[in-house]
Amino acid sequence: MPRVAPEYLEQRRQQIVDAAAACFARRGFHQATMQDICEEAQLSPGAVYRYFRSKVDIIQSMCERAYLDDVETMNDSIGDRVTQDIFDELIRRYFFEFDDARASEVCSLMLELAAEAPRSPEVREAVKQGNHERRQPLKVVIEEGQRRGEIDPSLDSDSVARVMIGMFQGLVMQRLVEPDLDVKAYAMVLRALFGGGFWKGAQVAPLPQAEALAH
Repeated sequence: MPRVAPEYLEQRRQQIVDAAAACFARRGFHQATMQDICEEAQLSPGAVYRYFRSKVDIIQSMCERAYLDDVETMNDSIGDRVTQDIFDELIRRYFFEFDDARASEVCSLMLELAAEAPRSPEVREAVKQGNHERRQPLKVVIEEGQRRGEIDPSLDSDSVARVMIGMFQGLVMQRLVEPDLDVKAYAMVLRALFGGGFWKGAQVAPLPQAEALAH
């Protein structure tokens, strides 16, 4: 029996994941059935189940592929650029280029994942792992900027990375209810925040320690 090339197997897995993403974006995780996914992928149930045992398996694979793509994009954006140029490139890729044909699907899928994660330990772990992996290249950029004196060294690099990711997630949530949201204007505010151009008033006093703010 001839062996199947790994490239073919991966292509078929991605075909199924793409079909599932389209179904989930249209109908949600619970409303979309495996039969819907089979029809969208134009494959028999037997062919789909050969690669994935359940919808949860597909969701986990979808999360993994998404964060691997994001990490690749981030590493490509970082290159040998200086900190502000890295931020500009990330803003360009994740905000200025977000008004594409897939934006609505991306928004819907992210909302579905956020809603499903508290109910499903498997989905929650997949989303958690994805967020962890996305923070790592950002932390490298932030810590290097701190060493160069460009970013406040007292800030926790992991928390800064969470805030940066949260700003994209916030855009996604807003765009779901306001599809005509001005993404480019949103991105310019983000650039001002991270580029130092937002605050024009008197110099801000150093922030109190977190412990002091909690009391």
